Amino acid sequence: MASHVDESPSYGNAQSQPGKTKSAINKVLSTPEILEMILVQLDMRTLLTSAQLVCYNWANLISESPSIQKALFFTPIGANEWGEEKIINPLLRETFPSFFPTKDKAADHPFDYSSLPMTKDSSTMGQFVRKDASWRKMLVQQPPISDIGLYHIISARGGDSAESSSIPADQKMQEFGYDGVRMERLFELLLFSRDVEFRPYTNARMYWSTREPIEFDSEYRNIKDEFHRLIGKFGVVLYTSMVRQCSMGVYRGSNSEEFIRKEVITAYEEHGFDVSCKEKEIEESKSEVSEIEGQDRRFNTYEVDDRLAHIIVTEMWDNWPAPEQKEN
Repeated sequence: MASHVDESPSYGNAQSQPGKTKSAINKVLSTPEILEMILVQLDMRTLLTSAQLVCYNWANLISESPSIQKALFFTPIGANEWGEEKIINPLLRETFPSFFPTKDKAADHPFDYSSLPMTKDSSTMGQFVRKDASWRKMLVQQPPISDIGLYHIISARGGDSAESSSIPADQKMQEFGYDGVRMERLFELLLFSRDVEFRPYTNARMYWSTREPIEFDSEYRNIKDEFHRLIGKFGVVLYTSMVRQCSMGVYRGSNSEEFIRKEVITAYEEHGFDVSCKEKEIEESKSEVSEIEGQDRRFNTYEVDDRLAHIIVTEMWDNWPAPEQKEN
């Protein structure tokens, strides 16, 4: 690949352009400040791929320019540098759609591994999970967020309970100068967290404060209030839930999402990652868990059960076939 990259692009052989025009173009493209202003207008995918193959000067400018590195979501911006709006990384949103549910999705939009391009075939999987993949170091949002809120709800016969906590940006990333939550942290949180399960009676999804309105419903007011506190504080929340059932007769096997997740973990191992170390780091990095018991319920479970039973009996009685009358 390097043999096709010149020291600088040459336009001297462009016979169709007058000499003055060629000279002006070469002068513009040879001026770093002007070239930087041009390149920063390109889309992220072009900047990461083809633009860097034009010549060594372009590649060096893209990797060293503060404004281009900010546009590529590698370098954090200041609080109001791009205005007051919070901007989700557009390339990550396109590549990892389940991590960034869009406004037109249903309120209960679940996480879906099969929507990720990396799961289409083994060769694509290998390219994605390699240690030097550029997506790993990309900020998920500008201005950056520093922590991810975690909210786990357990539903049982006696009512709901919740566990509230958070996890900071990856410490090793920060030691190398990569502040803020990077995509590697978010991706591996869903890959390795013990609270994330893809089995019957479980759910997992991401909530972002940039997605308005935030549609989160709960039978318990305090559980709902805690969720909105988390989303307001951190800007992003990993929501997980499970229904605690009687173990007798309940199937708890894996579904298709769990099988795909295991394939991704296997690819991690094949590329030299220590999976057990990753899992341990995720759990040890979580903040202290706050446990919440559901209170101020909008209605009582037993009242609902009695009401439902009454409706069923009434409908059965109303639709019960009348006895046949004997002819005189």
